[in-house]
Amino acid sequence: MIDVLHLFPALNSSLIEVLTGLDRRQWNNDTVCRQWKVKDIAAHLLDISLRRLSIGRDAYQIENPEIKSYQDLLNYLNDLNADWVNAYKRVSPKIILDQLILAQRQMHQYLESLDPDAKAMFPVSWAGEDVSTNRFDIAREYTERWHHQQQIRQAVGAKSIMDREFYNPFLQICMQALPYHYRNFESPEGTIIRVEVVGDAGGVWSIIRKGHNWEFSNEPGEFTSQIYIDQNIAWMLFSKGIEISQAKQYWQVIGDQELGMHALAMPAFMV
Repeated sequence: MIDVLHLFPALNSSLIEVLTGLDRRQWNNDTVCRQWKVKDIAAHLLDISLRRLSIGRDAYQIENPEIKSYQDLLNYLNDLNADWVNAYKRVSPKIILDQLILAQRQMHQYLESLDPDAKAMFPVSWAGEDVSTNRFDIAREYTERWHHQQQIRQAVGAKSIMDREFYNPFLQICMQALPYHYRNFESPEGTIIRVEVVGDAGGVWSIIRKGHNWEFSNEPGEFTSQIYIDQNIAWMLFSKGIEISQAKQYWQVIGDQELGMHALAMPAFMV
């Protein structure tokens, strides 16, 4: 798993920079996050830092409902997110910005205090893990912050953060979901699927069917399906910010169409 903790300070600073430059109208711009405005996403970013600091650093727990399924967990998190965003509609952008600066700094300090190889408090469920290391959990935190910042930048017409330094790690982390995403495809032994995100920040990932599982592979062989995705749209596909049909000019599937199309629907977030 890739180490990304060192990227947090620059990523956080770039968020503060873009938010500081917004006028009141831009804070209320629509985003690809459907019902959320720019201000709502900024409030959500504050929430996920404060919530994590409260639970992880401060060991502060509230009574949670019984979670019996992935859908139960998803519904619970969606309700938490909505409650916070709705409450923060009465809070000014200046207060959100000031609180974000403090929360992001404290969050980075907390993550630095963790043993990267120790068991994480939360598993990365979208990659099929019941137990994850702190390193992977920190990587998941990175993808949350990267894609929400990109949503804000897209909404206000600011320069994207799709340079290789920041975007390639995001893609590498998202692709950890690929073998788990294909778990229900019982393809013949040795079936190889290749996914390429095309662009300066992109990369290539291949998985192979072995026994009852899929796993990453660099083994030579004929690809059953090859998927090409323009880097400009990959982050939106993985975060469900755009429908596959809406982005069809940005991707291509060669070979087995069913296998290939499935990659385009891969979620790398709790969606």
